[in-house]
Amino acid sequence: MDIQDRFKQRSIDPEAKWDQWKRDNAGKSTPVLYDSAMNFFLRHNEFKDLNELFETQKEAARRGVNDPLSKYLVHDMVIATLMHRINVDGVSGSHAKIIKSAVVRFMRICGFKDFRIEVERGVGKMNAKGGSDIISPLNLKTVIDVCDDTKKRALILFLKDSGLRLGDIVSMNYGDIREALDSNLEFFHLKKFTEKTGSRAQTVLGFEALNALRAFIRYRIRIGDKINDATPLFNRYRVSKGQRVAKGSDLGSQAANWDANRELKEQSRMDTNNASTMLSNLFDKSGFPKVTAHGLRKLHSTYSGLGDHKVSEPMIARLEGRSIGDSREAYKIYPPEELVSAYAKNYHQISMDKSETDRTKELQSQIDRLEATLNSLLQRKVVAEV
Repeated sequence: MDIQDRFKQRSIDPEAKWDQWKRDNAGKSTPVLYDSAMNFFLRHNEFKDLNELFETQKEAARRGVNDPLSKYLVHDMVIATLMHRINVDGVSGSHAKIIKSAVVRFMRICGFKDFRIEVERGVGKMNAKGGSDIISPLNLKTVIDVCDDTKKRALILFLKDSGLRLGDIVSMNYGDIREALDSNLEFFHLKKFTEKTGSRAQTVLGFEALNALRAFIRYRIRIGDKINDATPLFNRYRVSKGQRVAKGSDLGSQAANWDANRELKEQSRMDTNNASTMLSNLFDKSGFPKVTAHGLRKLHSTYSGLGDHKVSEPMIARLEGRSIGDSREAYKIYPPEELVSAYAKNYHQISMDKSETDRTKELQSQIDRLEATLNSLLQRKVVAEV
């Protein structure tokens, strides 16, 4: 295929393709971050719009046929903009690199499949301020005790008990865990393919998260929300049809009075950016300003590996949906009974309340029953193989 034919296959409407990609990925944090980074790149380099950027790259590629250095025009603009963000604006290297990722994504959406930008090693660590602090279960109990919002409680404890990424949790629907919420289960095995890596997460939720989720769903039903299997597990309300709510008011607390005005009670799925900001503000007000949603994932990973009944590292990785480097472990699928048993035995390590002796005895009884079921299944497997 010659160069002219290749260009005929390029997008003739880059703006539309970019908007379509954002719609296809609505509810995720990536489109929000990329769109913001792309807008900064356009302003910094005085591009009128995405169409002008596209035409610039197309012209650079044409010239690159005879002058190889010409094709790096946009590439060099991106590097210069990225370094400006680091050296002048003082943002972290990892944050500035979102500009590179956004431009690469845009170009590939528009047909430049081989477009890439190489950044020197170490740039991502420049101006690094450190990641989220880890929070202990005892300190987390302090946060929960001062939080009077059922949604925030449910989201925090879901993150703590599962170890999943925030984006994976807000993408879930009620139907994903209806079985657990409609029952009295203390532990629930949940299968989820993670959005970031596509890994299979075999996570388990404990009674603290399940009880908080049940309270949140009961609240939503009480205020008139219509709940079915396709309903987002974590929702948000937005003002519609020109209606406005007083600045600083709590939409959740007002919801009970909205039945007379349904226009105000329009629901949508909570996105990662909104959820992350909500939790960061809560941690900040509770006296833990350096803790974010990712700190709860660190809590799960760290405390699950403590104690006499600590969960193995490969099993923790499977619970959290992390990529597993060992090829043998990567292909291993744990029986649900084995995962729940290991998780339940060590649940006191990530639990916010370690003083419930009666609860512990009750859980030990459940664990014994799970182990008996697991042993029975293993025996059947041995007999079948013989």
